[in-house]
Amino acid sequence: MRIAIFNTVQLETAGGMEHFSIQTAAHLASLPGVQADCVTMDEAFNLRYGRLHSLYFFRRFDRATIFREPREAIEQQLGQARYVQCATFAELREALGQYDLVYSRNEITEAFLFRMRVGYRNVPPVVFGCHCPHRFIGASTLHSRLHNLLYASPLYTRLARGVAGFHTISRSDTGVIARQFPEHPVVQIPNPFDAVGYAEQAGRTKPPFTVDAAKFNILWAGRLTGQKGVEQLLEVVDRVNQSHADKVEWHICGEGELSDQVAAAGRMHKNVHMYGHVDRMAMPAVYKGANLFISTSQWGETYAYTPREANSLGVPVVAFDISGYNEIIKDGCNGRLAKSVDEFTTQVKWFADGNRLDGDIWEYIRGRTDQAVAYEQLLGFFRDCLAPSGEQG
Repeated sequence: MRIAIFNTVQLETAGGMEHFSIQTAAHLASLPGVQADCVTMDEAFNLRYGRLHSLYFFRRFDRATIFREPREAIEQQLGQARYVQCATFAELREALGQYDLVYSRNEITEAFLFRMRVGYRNVPPVVFGCHCPHRFIGASTLHSRLHNLLYASPLYTRLARGVAGFHTISRSDTGVIARQFPEHPVVQIPNPFDAVGYAEQAGRTKPPFTVDAAKFNILWAGRLTGQKGVEQLLEVVDRVNQSHADKVEWHICGEGELSDQVAAAGRMHKNVHMYGHVDRMAMPAVYKGANLFISTSQWGETYAYTPREANSLGVPVVAFDISGYNEIIKDGCNGRLAKSVDEFTTQVKWFADGNRLDGDIWEYIRGRTDQAVAYEQLLGFFRDCLAPSGEQG
C-alpha cells in the first residue's frame, strides 16, 4: 500500500499535525509492503499562506513560525519515509497520483483545495483525519465562533463530501461528524503514542534550560494563544504566587500572538521564566525536570499530546475538564481536572504543598497508549477506504 500523508503546511512548522505526520509516516514506512511519505506545499506557497493566515487572525506574520525545525532533523526522523514538497496544484495532483490513498487533515483549507483546486476525482481516495476540532466547545472569541459556524455549514459539507472517510480522534468529533456525513464511514482511533520510547528519549537529550531542584517546578507548553488559555494561565500564576511565590517556579515554553502578555508576567514575577519555542526532540528532557505539568486549553482538543508526554515521564497533569484531556486524565490517578480557575488554582497549590496522587502514573499511561494497536487500526481503516462509495467531485 502506498500512502501519502498530505498537509498544506510544511513540516518545518512543527505543529501537532506535522508531528503526527512525521511519526506516522516513519512507522508505516517501516512496515513490510507499505510505502508512506509526507507531502506538503513548498516554502514559497507557505510564505504566502502564512501571511494570509496571519491576516485572518489580525496579527503580524512572523516568518520564523514556519521554520521552527530544520529539514535535516525532519528527514532523520522520517527514516524510510520521504518528504515531498510541491510548488503548484498541478504538481501536487501529479505527486498524489503516485499513491493508493491520501491521508489529510480536516481543515477547511484542505477541503477547499481538494474540492476546488485539485479535484477528488483526480487523486486516489482521500481520508480526512480530524486533527482540527470540528467544533470548539465553549468557544468565546470571534474566530472560534466563526470556525464553528463554517464547519457545521453546508459549505463545509459540500467541500468535504468527496472524501472516502473520516478518522476521528475525540468522542465529541465522532458524533458530530457522523451526523453531518451520515453516508461516510467514520472511525475513532486515538493518535499513536509511544510512552516508553518518549521516556527513553529524555535520557538522550540535553535539557535546553536548567531548573532549581529545590523549587517546585511547574511546566506549561503550547502555542501562546487564546485557545490555549494564556489569559487563564496568567491568572493562575497570579493567584498561586500570592501564597507560593517563594516555593514555585513557572517554566513557559511556546510562542504566539500573546507572547507579549507572558513576557510582561515574567517582568512582574521573578519566578516566571519564558523560553519561546523548544525543539520537539528536547521536550522529553524538559518534562523530566518538571514536578507538575499544567494545561489551560479552553475549548477542547482532538488529541492532547502534552498530558501523555508529561505522564510518560511520571509527571502529573492539571488541566481543565475539556475534551481531549478528560479522555486521558483519570482524576486522582494521573492528574487533576478543574472546572474553573478557582479549582485549577487550588489543585496547583495542592501539588506545590507536597501532596501526591495515589495512582501509578507510568503504569496508567502505558496501559492507555498502545501505538502498535493504533497503527494497525489506522491501516485497517485505510484498506476499508480503498473502495470509496458516494459522490466525489
